[in-house]
Amino acid sequence: MKFGKAKHKNHVTGVAPGATAAMGSMFGIPIEKFISAVYGDHEAIKELRDAGRLSEVAQQNLEPALEAARLTIQTTGDINQAVSSLIGATQQAGQKVITATNSADLSERKMHHGLTEAKTAHGHNVRGETGRHLRQMSLIEINGSVADLMAVTKYQTDLAKTENKVPLAQQKADLAYEGAVSKALWAQGSDADISRIPKPNYRANRNVGGLANWFRDTFGI
Repeated sequence: MKFGKAKHKNHVTGVAPGATAAMGSMFGIPIEKFISAVYGDHEAIKELRDAGRLSEVAQQNLEPALEAARLTIQTTGDINQAVSSLIGATQQAGQKVITATNSADLSERKMHHGLTEAKTAHGHNVRGETGRHLRQMSLIEINGSVADLMAVTKYQTDLAKTENKVPLAQQKADLAYEGAVSKALWAQGSDADISRIPKPNYRANRNVGGLANWFRDTFGI
């Protein structure tokens, strides 16, 4: 808007051309548009007022927005730092856990193997001891059988030495028996109990060879 030749002198822009130019380039308010709005140019007023209204809203929200943005940035950093710390702790603890579980697994396997080996060794030892016992018992039985057979053999040898004397001894025994019977009959007659007079039989004691044959058949000796 103009009023005749009325005019205001602008002394500043001439001596501060750089700052004047910065108003437009840096803040979006050219000095010409500012002066136009001052003098009532509708378009300049609307543009400058819109910027002013926007600035009013910005001023009202600047501090809380700044605080919110600052808090968001700070929290984001803190959270990532915490996550990084957790990852580091996880790496360290994970190595300990893996080492511990591997060690426990190895110990478990060693214990299982040791028990299995001990059980197997015990089984071998038991079988070995059982075999030794059976061999020893067989040896004892064989030794006893050999001793018995040797005794029988000795008896047979001794019997063989006296075998030729048996008929004569039997004959003498028969004569003594007949004499004893006659003596009892002469003394008591029909009341004599001749069954009480023993009748010797040397031949009845000569059947020892069967015992030796039993040892031979049983033990293969």
